[in-house]
Amino acid sequence: MYQALYRKYRPRFFRDVAGQEHITSVLSKEVSEKTFGHAYLFTGSRGIGKTTCAKILAKAVNCPYEKEGEPCGECEICRGIDDGSLLDITEMDAASNRNIDDIRDLRSEANFTPAVAKYRVYIIDEAHMLTKEAANALLKIMEEPPEHVIFILATTEVHRLPATILSRCMRFDYRRMPPEVIAERVKFVCKMEHIEIEDEGAMLIGKLADGGMRDALSLLDICRSSDEVITADTVSRCAGLAGREYLFELTDKIAERDISAVLSAVDKLYEGSADVSRICDELINHFRNLMIVSCAKDASAILKVMPNEMLRIEKQAKAISQPEIFHAVSVLQDTLVKMSKSASKRLEFELALVKLCSPALTQSQEALLARIEKLEKEVVLLKARGAAPAVQNLPAAEPVPKAEPLPVYEEVPKAETAPVLQSGASDPEFPNWEDVVEIIKGKNRMLYSFLEGSKAYLSGKRVLIDSQNDFFIDYMQKTDDAKEVIKNAITEVCGTRYGIGPYKKTEKKPEDDPLALLAKRAAEMGIGEL
Repeated sequence: MYQALYRKYRPRFFRDVAGQEHITSVLSKEVSEKTFGHAYLFTGSRGIGKTTCAKILAKAVNCPYEKEGEPCGECEICRGIDDGSLLDITEMDAASNRNIDDIRDLRSEANFTPAVAKYRVYIIDEAHMLTKEAANALLKIMEEPPEHVIFILATTEVHRLPATILSRCMRFDYRRMPPEVIAERVKFVCKMEHIEIEDEGAMLIGKLADGGMRDALSLLDICRSSDEVITADTVSRCAGLAGREYLFELTDKIAERDISAVLSAVDKLYEGSADVSRICDELINHFRNLMIVSCAKDASAILKVMPNEMLRIEKQAKAISQPEIFHAVSVLQDTLVKMSKSASKRLEFELALVKLCSPALTQSQEALLARIEKLEKEVVLLKARGAAPAVQNLPAAEPVPKAEPLPVYEEVPKAETAPVLQSGASDPEFPNWEDVVEIIKGKNRMLYSFLEGSKAYLSGKRVLIDSQNDFFIDYMQKTDDAKEVIKNAITEVCGTRYGIGPYKKTEKKPEDDPLALLAKRAAEMGIGEL
């Protein structure tokens, strides 16, 4: 019967475990010096060597011919542990043996001395799956274990284990293996199996394995049956990376604000029996790739894509601004959650795509930034075309009357009433307000975008802020942290702690609003809506 590569080439000695030298060196030294403990906890992602190291440790502590912390691998005990025939070593899957009765059986058995080996070793895989009662029962024997018993717990979700168990174990955190380490191991296995593989194919397997050696060898098992020579294209095809052209097409249409083309593309995918939840998830990952390319210096080291696909991602990332990318990720993630509760997943997905094509339909901060970014680009384009003078010749707006203040953001005690500024009152302008805004710029870019160009006035023990941004008041009412940022910045500049409050601007007719006039003039010049 054929044996899977990840089983056939499972390490049998500490020295063979790749990428975990920071752990194997400590374990082998403890065995060599006879200073090993009675309870160990191995934690980390899947397929990186936790259970493998647990079996090697079980062999090392029991091997009569152990040398420098390594088992001999040839004696009766080592062979019995390798083939699972030695009854003194118990490997238990906590996912299927998670109840208190299973742990009670373990406790009863642990009291008996080993039949052949020196120590009874209990390897409990997926230990976080134990029920609360089972964990408490295991804790009892871990507190006062027999001298001949060693526990080795392995888990991928260490945060789900009770603190009482964690405190009684020697904890070792396993790292994800670098792609280079995995690629070297893959090439070694290919050499032993007489499989031809190109360096690019081995490296792509290393990237796709996500730090896990088991996943890498499982993928290699699939690739060896596909082509005589394993290339990067072979790995891409076997891993299911091919056939994602629709992600680029959807993203291009979203960037072009072409709602009709986007909905047609979704209809075509749906008719082809595509799962819209899966499409939404893959589109989130695609925008995540765009975010990485736009933010990271060496995106190719992070993303697990083919070189030709990387070029397309880089080209697309240059055409879409960061605020638009963040807005897309936010909308799609919310949609994915709604899909799980909706009767029509397709409708939820289509609504999300329409929102992405029309940011004006969404009032989120990400959508606002995306609209501002688009407006700035169009203003730059106007200047490049020589259209800036037309904007400068807009009719002058009427002077804005002095505004009356709203109630302050912070809660005012019942015995105290918020000061009200009378129309035309001459309140002193707050000194060095520009310095306050500059400090805020380095601490909260979103808040700075609302305060840029603002003014402030001193009214008793409060600073009343006159922002030109219509979204400022709504943002402050919903964001407590922003209030503290402003107060701290004011204190840093003037040394006095003030309360804060907003001005309420007198209503202006839409036609008198410079921004409305600018938008009207831009529309007349053929500029698309935001």
